[in-house]
Amino acid sequence: MNNFREAGESQLTLTKNRTSVIGYLLSDTRNIAFCTKRLCCILFLTLLSVAAQAQLVGFPIAPPHTAPVVKNARLQAVSLPFFDDFSLAANGVPSPSLWVTGGGTYVNNTNTINHPTVNVVTFDGANAAGQPYNLVNQNAQGNSDTLTSQPITLAGLTPADSLYLSFYWELRGLGEFPDADDSLRVQFLNDKGVWQTIWKQPGGVPNPNFNYVQLPIRNAAYLHANFQFRFQAFARQSGQFDSWHIDYVYLDKSRRLNRYIQDVAVSLPVTSFLKRYTAMPLKQYMVRPAAETADSVSTRINNLHNVFNSTAFSYTLKDEVTGKIFQTELKDNSVFIDQFSSQNKTVKPLPISVDTNVTKRISLLSRFQILTTDDRNPSIPGIDLRRNDSISGKTVLDDYYAYDDGTAEYAVYMNRTLGRTTVRYFLNKPDVVSGVRMNIVPILKDLTGQSITIQVWSNKDGRPGTMLQQKAFKVEYATARNGFIEFPFDYGVAVRDTFYVGWLQVGQDGIAVGLDRNTQHENQIFVNLGQEWVPYTSFQNDPNLAYFQGSLQVRPVIGGKALPPITSVEPERPTVWEVFPNPSNGLIHWKSDEINRIDVFNLTGALVRQQEVQSADKTMDLSELPNGLYLVRLSNEEKTVVKKILLQR
Repeated sequence: MNNFREAGESQLTLTKNRTSVIGYLLSDTRNIAFCTKRLCCILFLTLLSVAAQAQLVGFPIAPPHTAPVVKNARLQAVSLPFFDDFSLAANGVPSPSLWVTGGGTYVNNTNTINHPTVNVVTFDGANAAGQPYNLVNQNAQGNSDTLTSQPITLAGLTPADSLYLSFYWELRGLGEFPDADDSLRVQFLNDKGVWQTIWKQPGGVPNPNFNYVQLPIRNAAYLHANFQFRFQAFARQSGQFDSWHIDYVYLDKSRRLNRYIQDVAVSLPVTSFLKRYTAMPLKQYMVRPAAETADSVSTRINNLHNVFNSTAFSYTLKDEVTGKIFQTELKDNSVFIDQFSSQNKTVKPLPISVDTNVTKRISLLSRFQILTTDDRNPSIPGIDLRRNDSISGKTVLDDYYAYDDGTAEYAVYMNRTLGRTTVRYFLNKPDVVSGVRMNIVPILKDLTGQSITIQVWSNKDGRPGTMLQQKAFKVEYATARNGFIEFPFDYGVAVRDTFYVGWLQVGQDGIAVGLDRNTQHENQIFVNLGQEWVPYTSFQNDPNLAYFQGSLQVRPVIGGKALPPITSVEPERPTVWEVFPNPSNGLIHWKSDEINRIDVFNLTGALVRQQEVQSADKTMDLSELPNGLYLVRLSNEEKTVVKKILLQR
C-alpha cells in the first residue's frame, strides 16, 4: 500500500486490488514508500493492476543545472518611490533598472490564481530558465531564487519619515506546495553591508490568497545611500519545487499603515479566440470560421482601492504579422466595481475571413484596454498606474493544433516501458499530419539521445484505433523555457475527422512532456499501459481519486504531402519478427537481418538486458536471468516489435 498526501491537506490511499487512472498532487512525500521527499511527483495518471503498477507521472520542470549569472549592482542608486507591479517586464525578466539581474526568478502571468495585477514574480528551486540549482543531491535544500533591488538612496531620511516597504505574496499558486521547512524571506542590507532578515513566511499551511504585507523601515542602520532589499526563497534546490509568488512591490516615505492604492488593474490572461483550441491550422479554421470562433473572450480586472470605482474598456482584434485590424469595440458605458473586488470583462469576437491562397499564417492579438482614472491624483507620486490597464492574448492560426497556452506549470512522463500516451484532435476536413511538436522537459536526468517513438492513431469509438504511423527519434531539448521540438515524419500521414498523436515510452527513463494547467483539456488525454486505451476523464467523478486538469503540450503539425503513390511492388518481406525457442533455457535466437537492437524487460518494466545486434549475430544469452516471463523488444530505426518469452530451466 502506498500513501499519498494531496496538497498537505488530505490523505489518499492506493491499493493494488483495483484498476484505475488517477491524478494526484504530491507535496509532502514523507509518507511515500518509494519516493524521497518530493523527489518525483506533482501530477500523475496511474494504472494499477494485480501484476504491476504503471503511471503517467508529473514532475516540476527541471532542466540540467546551470548556475545563475549575477551581475554587479548599478553604480547610481534608485530614488524613491520604488515601485514595480511587473506589468512592464519584458521576456519574463524583472526590470534591470530596478532589480539586480541573475537572481533566478521569472516574471509570468500564468503560474498563480488570484494575483492582484497582470504579471507576478515566481520563486522556486530552479533559475529563470528552469534549471535546478543542485542536481548532485536531489533532496538538497537551501537558498534558491532571489530577487534583489538595485541600490536605493535612503541617505538623509530618519525614522520619522514613515518609510514602508509593501508587497503581496502567495505560496503555491499553480505550482508545488512549500512544506513547513521551506520559506520566503525579506532581507535588508544595513550600512555595514550585512543582510538581515526582517520578515519570514514559512510554508506548510495552505492559503490560496495573495496576502498583503507592509514592513516599516525605522532602524537608522538601513537609512544609507546604498540600501537594498531582497526576497529570497529557501527551497528544495533540484527543480521547480516550493513555489512562491510576489506582486506589487512598493517602497516610499510618508506612507501610512494601509494598503489603499487607487488602482484598477487587469490580471487574468485573455482567453483564446478559438472555441476548442489555442491554435489551429488556418486552412482548417477557414472551413468553419463561425463554429471555431469562441463565443466570448475575456479577462479579469481587480480594484485595489477601498473605494468603489467605475471603468469602461476597449477591445481590439488584430493580426500582429500584418497589422490588419479585424475588430474594434469601445464599451464606453461606465461599470461600477466595488472596493477590493474583481470583475470580468467580456466581448464576443467576430469570425475572421482571409484568402488562404495568399495568407498562410495569422497571429491574432486580442487586446483589452481598461479605461480608468488611475492617473488622476495618483496614490504613488510619479507613477502612472494606467501601466497595468491593458493586456493581450495571442491565438495563432498557422500549421498546427494546440490545446495549451504555450506555458507549462508541470511536466508529466510515462513511468512504464512500452506505455503509450495520446492527445485527441478534430479536423474540419481530411488533411495530413507531417510531424509533431512537443515541449520535452529535462527532469532530474539528461535524456539527450534517448529514443522516443512518436505515433499517430486513427479514431475508433472515441478512442485511438489503428496506428497510422510511428517513427523513432532521439530526444533533444529546446534551448529556452517552454520551447518546442519538432519531430517530422518522412511523409505525411493522411487523417480524417478525428485522430490522435502521442508517444510510446521506449526506454526505462521517462521522457517528460510539459503540462499546461491554465487550459482544461484533460478530456482529450488517453493512456494505454497494455491492450486498452483509457480516457483520463473516466475517473473524474470517483470520490476516492484526486482529479486534475490541464493540457499536454503535444501539437500535431498539419500539411505537406502524404505517402507517395505506389509505382512498383517490392518483393514481400517477413513482417513478423520471432525469437525462439519459447520457452527458453536462456539462449534465444532470431533469423531476421533487419533487427539491430534487442532490449529485455521484466514485468515491472525494468530494463534487465540490452544488446546492439551485428548482422551476423543472431543470438542472445539470458541464462543469468531468473526463471520467469520477460518482454523482448526487437527494433531498428523504423520498426519496433515486442515479444513475450518464458525463461524456464
